Amino acid sequence: MRSLIEETLANNRDLRVAAGRLEEARAAFRIQGSALYPQLDAVGTGTRGRTPADLSITGRAVTSGQYQSVLSTGWEIDFWGRLRNLRESALQQYLATSEARRAVATALVAQVANSYLLEREYEERIAIARHTVATREDSLRIMRRRYEVGSGSKLEMTQAQTLLAQAQTAVQALEQDQEINRNALALLVGRPVEIAPGPLRLSEAGDAPLLPAGLPSDLLANRPDVIAAEHRLQAANADIGAARAAFFPNITLTGAYGTASAELDGLFKAGSGTWSFTPALHLPIFDAGRNGARLASANARRDIAVAE
Repeated sequence: MRSLIEETLANNRDLRVAAGRLEEARAAFRIQGSALYPQLDAVGTGTRGRTPADLSITGRAVTSGQYQSVLSTGWEIDFWGRLRNLRESALQQYLATSEARRAVATALVAQVANSYLLEREYEERIAIARHTVATREDSLRIMRRRYEVGSGSKLEMTQAQTLLAQAQTAVQALEQDQEINRNALALLVGRPVEIAPGPLRLSEAGDAPLLPAGLPSDLLANRPDVIAAEHRLQAANADIGAARAAFFPNITLTGAYGTASAELDGLFKAGSGTWSFTPALHLPIFDAGRNGARLASANARRDIAVAE
């Protein structure tokens, strides 16, 4: 059973999906966290074009070019905590996904153990049922012989046939249930499983250990599904903070420094330096209730998380 559990934790498809979602949530947290820092880019551009004579200031067709090589940077100043709340939401979603993966693993351990014990139970029950079939075959043979020699009635022989048919049907039903359980176990482990007969019967394995009285109820807080729900609630609260921050001004700083020239060979000559600095303030005035609806949606998700 332990080896099957180890193989399940290594190969199970559901657990692989959960692990993939964990990596996705981790990457999403890194993406949100990067927005708190300035972004620096190296940009090189080149433009060349022709202006016809009737549009040119000189009255003659002009062919001109412009080349630039700059370092540009942009940074949103997080005065109202919008970016910090988005990062906190992503962090809590990542932690919730991690606990969800642990919940999947815990459930898989329980399911594999249960299926293994069911296999042992079916093994014993089928052995008993086959033994019952053998004894009822002997009984039918005796009743048929008695009927043939005239010492028994046909009713007794018919009753023995009925009991034998019932025992054979029970064996078939148990074998079908055993195959269903083996298929379920194969789905959990990730491959067909061949289980050798057990060294002990379940009746010889001893009673299951009893939980001691007085276990604290706060052990519920250790359940991964409960912990995941708590992290989702914290993520929902952070989303509310981000939605509220959308009502306030958004301040960004954008700058660039580099060189520019009308000719490519003059791009890095003396006097070709260029720079720009652009602070921007964006204040929402009218958005047809979009920000309010986003805040209402975030509050609704928080209420859902509380209920969960």
